[in-house]
Formats: sequence, structure tokens, C-alpha cells
Amino acid sequence: MDKNRIWMIGSVLVMVAVVGLGLLLGIQPQLAAVATADDARVGVEATNASQAAVLAKLQADFAGIDTLKADLVPLEASVPSGTQMPRFVNQLDALAKSTSVTLTGMTVADAVPYAAPAPLASTGTAGTAVVAAPPVTNSLITATNFASLAVQITVVGSFDHSLDFVNGLQSGERLFLVTGLTTSKAEADPAAKGKASTDVTAVITGFVYVLVPPATAATPAATPPATPAAAAPAQ
Repeated sequence: MDKNRIWMIGSVLVMVAVVGLGLLLGIQPQLAAVATADDARVGVEATNASQAAVLAKLQADFAGIDTLKADLVPLEASVPSGTQMPRFVNQLDALAKSTSVTLTGMTVADAVPYAAPAPLASTGTAGTAVVAAPPVTNSLITATNFASLAVQITVVGSFDHSLDFVNGLQSGERLFLVTGLTTSKAEADPAAKGKASTDVTAVITGFVYVLVPPATAATPAATPPATPAAAAPAQ
């Protein structure tokens, strides 16, 4: 084998080695970078699709916000975020006029944290038992976000009109739970000239409710500067 042929074979081998090194050092990293970019693009597209779905849901929800606000108005009147007693008194005055009774008294106790009603005891005669229905409760209503105020209302009027007042009280704007009703014969009106009164005095007891706003972090009270302790008197 002559020298020219050996040099030719060697040159071919060198060129093959150069091409292989070029593929390894140049083209292959570029291909890896392209693959990485493709993976990143797929991830971004998936994220965009997810965010687009969330945005569409928010847009659909916002489209009905006016309806939700309209539904919230009677709920806020039924269970306000404050006691709203002046508004409740106005409601009672209007109800008394519409049912032809006279509102003669009202007392309201301090608000207390809400407590779920206790289950009623079973009742029945000998040999039989009647299981009371469990009270309706809701896990979202707790002592931290709901409070009740005991209310006593006194009205004077005919027995039927007094019952109309109680019915209106239970179905009025402000949620009112009637827990008791007692009636007694009302005193005769002096202007009636001895004519016996047919009116009754009705005392209604029950509860109204308020929403308690979420607790906020209290601002720590400022600590007064320390003062030297007074010396104890000599014994």
C-alpha cells in the first residue's frame, strides 16, 4: 500500500471524526435545547388553558352578580350585621298598626353567642313512644359568626288581632323566632264607662339574630414607660 493511499484513508477517517465531534458538540445540544423549549411551550400552553378556564368561570359568575346582590338585600334585612334595633322597632310599629293592636312594651337583652338548639326529648303514652324530629342546624352557623338577642314584646288588642300580630312577626322582614306567648285580660278603658273590655294583653317572647363580623387582630395597647418603684415605708 503506497503512501498516497494511506494518507487518503487517514484523511477520510479524520473527516468522519470531525463530523462525529460536530454532531456531538454542536448539533446534539441544539436538539436538546429545542426539545426543552418544546416541553416548556407545552407547559405554558397547559397553564394558559387552565387560566383561561378560570377566567371564563369568573366572567360567568360576574355576569350574575347583580342577581346575587338583589338576593342578598332581603337576607341582610332578615339577619343584619348589627342589632339594627331602631329599624326593628319601626317594623313592629307598622305591624301593630296593620293588625289593629297597640304596642305597649318591648325589652331586648344583650346579645349572646349562638347555641344550636338541643334535641327534643321523646314523648308518648304508656307503651308507645314518639321520637321527636331532630332540630335543624347548619355547620356554617357557629357561636363565632352568629349571635342571638332575647326579645319580649307586649301588645294590647283583641285575641284574634294579637294572633295576627304574632303571625306577622314570624313572617316579617326581620327573622324572629317566637318561643312563647301568654295572654291575659286587658284592663278596661276608663273611657268605656264601665263596659267590660274584650281586649287581651299578649306577651310574646323570642329571639332575633345578628351576624358577627370576622374577628380582627387587636392593636396591642401601648406600654407605659416604667417608673421607679416606691420605696416601702420603714417598719
